[in-house]
Amino acid sequence: MDNIKVLKVAGDSNINAVMDAAIKEITESSIVNIDCIGVKASYQAVKVLILLTERLVKSGYKFYIRPYYVKVDTLTKENDTIAKTAIRWTIIAKKK
Repeated sequence: MDNIKVLKVAGDSNINAVMDAAIKEITESSIVNIDCIGVKASYQAVKVLILLTERLVKSGYKFYIRPYYVKVDTLTKENDTIAKTAIRWTIIAKKK
């Protein structure tokens, strides 16, 4: 579990593409993290989670979802690093 894939969701992310990437990662390693910063990104992430959980249920997976805060470094236009707080959703899924 050291190399858990982190999918970063933005306010303009394609929710179907993020969901497909999450499904791919779950089928390969049973775990994925989804990060978002800000209101629009959080809304997109929630829509991804709705689609993702529907797909997991239909595919016969048992899953756990845990949201929590993480500090992440982001780059500014001047290439400076600034720390921000992101919401991270960890999804762990196994076939029933």
